[in-house]
Amino acid sequence: MKDILKKYKGHVVSDEAQKNLNKPLDDDTGFNEGHEEFLKMLIEKLETKEIDPHLPRSLYNKEVYEKLSEDEQDAVDLSAVNIISIVRQLDSLWKLDQKATFQIQNLVDTIFQMKSKFEEKHGDVYII
Repeated sequence: MKDILKKYKGHVVSDEAQKNLNKPLDDDTGFNEGHEEFLKMLIEKLETKEIDPHLPRSLYNKEVYEKLSEDEQDAVDLSAVNIISIVRQLDSLWKLDQKATFQIQNLVDTIFQMKSKFEEKHGDVYII
């Protein structure tokens, strides 16, 4: 590692290379199937205050949550903390320009995957 650092110690990136490095990636793939609707639903729940991005319990489907064992409720609680932190990031980015940027698409996919995998095991415990 030290050899690599020594080798490029005084290296200067050309203007042309720097311009190419600063260009965003061309990614026209858009959302995965169903994720655009998921984003719309999530944003609506945030705007109507049905979900509070600072309150993990606002994600709960209370009817399902109440029927879980104490251990399962603990697992839901922990998962909700992780999901709501990503929801908070998504909410902050969305408020900037209300566009489905690559970052927002990635966050939606992350939330969707976390929620889906968790609910496969514990049931429909979230309102999203």
